[in-house]
Amino acid sequence: MFSYVVMSVRCLLVLVLATAALGKLRRRSELAEFARTLRVGLRLPRARLVAGAWVALEGGTALALVPPSTAGYAAILAAGEFGCLTVGAAVLVSQHRGFTCSCFGTSRSPLSWWTVLRNGALTAAGVLLAAGLWANSGAEATAAVLLAAVLTVLLGAVLVGQAAPLRALLEQSGAWRPAAEQLPRRSALSGGRR
Repeated sequence: MFSYVVMSVRCLLVLVLATAALGKLRRRSELAEFARTLRVGLRLPRARLVAGAWVALEGGTALALVPPSTAGYAAILAAGEFGCLTVGAAVLVSQHRGFTCSCFGTSRSPLSWWTVLRNGALTAAGVLLAAGLWANSGAEATAAVLLAAVLTVLLGAVLVGQAAPLRALLEQSGAWRPAAEQLPRRSALSGGRR
């Protein structure tokens, strides 16, 4: 069970880092926005260079998490990257200046404390992965564990990616209504009165 959890977290971090790097490379405007946020919000010098290097670091870390020989070092690097993102997002959110996040190279969304919490959870995942890999050094996961972990992470990614359309479909069918919309139904025994 321990090796399954470690492998699942490892696959999750590979997916998150690879998606973030590829998303910013695919949409150059998002990379430019990331550089602008670094320059204006965090006042980093040479922000364009830092943004480009950051994307390379994300991609390199994702690749280094794959082979067992470099995964332990890459997990430490991933924890550091997510730690920097957590601190940076917290600074930007505390400024109340309306900075946006082009997380994973997708459409912009406002930075919020939710973004900080998500990055903090990814930082914790990196720390736990590093600890798990170093505690279990030398023991490699079996093919069945690897397959189960990969399928779990991919299923989770699909469900997260399709959460909004699934919710809309359920709301449209009447099978689910948000809690704020759930009102007591009229009872036939009460003559239709609430």
